[in-house]
Amino acid sequence: MSEPSVNPKVRLLGEVGTTEKSSLSLAPRAPAQPAAPPVSITPPPPPAPVPAEPIFLGDSVDGADLLNAGQIVQPLAQLCVTPQVQTPFLAAIVGPSGAGKTFALRRVAQAIEQLGASPATAGGGVLKRVVLARVDASSRVEAPVAIASAAYAALDREPGGVDYSGLLDETGHAGGDPHLAARAASDRHDDLVRRLEAERTQRDDIEAKRARIADTLAFDTPGSRLDVFARARRGAIEAQLRRFGFAGADVDSSYRNLARDMSTLGAGGRVAVVVRSIWAYGSQARLILWAIVAFVLGFLIRLLHSDAAVAAVGGANDWLKPVAGWIAAHGDWFDRASEILYLLGALAIALNLWRALQFSNILLRGSRLLTSEVRERRQDLDARSARLNQRVAALTAEAEAAARRAQAASERLGGKTSTRAPGPEFLGSGHAPAASAREFLAALSMRIGRFAGSGPTPDRLVVIVDNLDALAPEAALGWIDAAQSVIGQGCIGLLAFDPARLAAAPGGPGEARRRLGKSLQVTVNLPGRNAADGEAVVARLLSLAPPPASAPDPAVVAALVEPLSSAETTLLAALAPLAAHSPREAKRFLNAYRLARCSNAPRPVMALMQAAAFADEDAQAALRARLTDGQGELTDVAGPPALTAAIRAARAANNGSIPIEDARAAAAVADRYALPL
Repeated sequence: MSEPSVNPKVRLLGEVGTTEKSSLSLAPRAPAQPAAPPVSITPPPPPAPVPAEPIFLGDSVDGADLLNAGQIVQPLAQLCVTPQVQTPFLAAIVGPSGAGKTFALRRVAQAIEQLGASPATAGGGVLKRVVLARVDASSRVEAPVAIASAAYAALDREPGGVDYSGLLDETGHAGGDPHLAARAASDRHDDLVRRLEAERTQRDDIEAKRARIADTLAFDTPGSRLDVFARARRGAIEAQLRRFGFAGADVDSSYRNLARDMSTLGAGGRVAVVVRSIWAYGSQARLILWAIVAFVLGFLIRLLHSDAAVAAVGGANDWLKPVAGWIAAHGDWFDRASEILYLLGALAIALNLWRALQFSNILLRGSRLLTSEVRERRQDLDARSARLNQRVAALTAEAEAAARRAQAASERLGGKTSTRAPGPEFLGSGHAPAASAREFLAALSMRIGRFAGSGPTPDRLVVIVDNLDALAPEAALGWIDAAQSVIGQGCIGLLAFDPARLAAAPGGPGEARRRLGKSLQVTVNLPGRNAADGEAVVARLLSLAPPPASAPDPAVVAALVEPLSSAETTLLAALAPLAAHSPREAKRFLNAYRLARCSNAPRPVMALMQAAAFADEDAQAALRARLTDGQGELTDVAGPPALTAAIRAARAANNGSIPIEDARAAAAVADRYALPL
């Protein structure tokens, strides 16, 4: 036979007990200890679920800033929101493939948005209405059309909660058919009027529902609280109403009417209804009348068998003496009859009050249910009505503005009419002609940062162009040239590309440098990655706390717009022969220095290294050799005379000496703003 099953816990406890007994038998017996009371152990609550961090990582531009790209491009972001920028202005973030150009562009855009929304920059010389237009150059659309489409879409999204529809109406048909512009303005006005009428109708419906909400809940809403109560107590309600003469043809409708009327009364009115229910209705009045009759009869009967009444009856006439004797002999009968009449009167009064309370209770209960539900529904309707009133007011203002724009568009026609179909509208499709796009951008640039009577205008438009590396080198160069020609007043263009890919297309690095230098006012280099960078990236990815996104640095904001001191202007003039071989290169050198001086390097050293970054190849090679092999201080270098004079001027401005370490650090920053060709 199989052994009987034993609970494992019981078996385990038995084994433990046996072991304890055997061990105790070998040890001296200890005095018995009182058994400890059982302790109730409450298990701890389960921990709250923590969102799981991703462990399989994708190539996303929204990830953590592992190599401080945000810090590198922060001066460029500050430049985009600084009023002291001469527009049109074209800048570029350049670097080899995989350097993180798209990531850097996203960080620039985020920094621009943070600078515009940060309270710390309020009143600090930062433009607030900066609109970002993002362009994908790999879409194979012509540059003017792509940029115009992106600008139109960015303004149409109402960035920052600002409505630029007036600006778009004025510029959206630039170079197009005026008849089409007039028709579009009229259609927009008609659409707004239709929306306004629909909102007004909806608001009026809400107001009508609000006015008759009590009737609706009482009669037309199955499942309302009053409806449920009336159906559940239908028999008792009908009996009460019939007693009081309110039954009519439809008892349920009569009760709902009474409850609705009661809900409109105040406290005094409800008390009056309760009081009136005692005497104001036929059956109640009859009960009061019968109570009075009973009380009067009881009083008369009790008065009849009193000694004075008996003597009066016996003395009235001889034949009444037997009657008086009978009354005197049966006085207890008269007492009982009087008490019965008093009791009947009291019962009539009690029945009257009970019926009044029952009738008042069902009315008050129904009115309370109706009042509470009406209050809740009215709060909801009030909120909806307030929202509709706001929308009606906003649509009214928009419709009035659209009417003015439609009138202005009609006036631009000069009263002329045409039976032909209107021409193609700009941005009506993705294949709009480049000429119309150029005219749209030209009209838009004339209005950016200026007052417009039809509505607000942005302070600046920043066009961010990515994926130029997806184009062939010659096509990418043509795209850059086209972008330079269409980005106008009040606009800044930010491009991202690999200049090494474009070097061969125009005939070599020298020609590519000249062509790109003609288009770009500032370049920001993202350095190529080496083994040390790879180790840092992996270490940060494996860390528990990824590096936080960099916030705008107030020191960078202040340094970028800080006026040049007299010492700086003197030094920059002395460095001009080394860096500026043409007016265009002089401008690029000054722009690069203003960005580079946001670093922590000494400014005279920074100015020298930035000038050397714009110098010819001989000067750069001589200075690079000195920085690579030298120690101590930077002294005269065996190179071009312009380099020697520049070093002497920088040393004089830097208190007579320039440590090699400071020069190397400044050179690393200066290379960030030089075109790597």
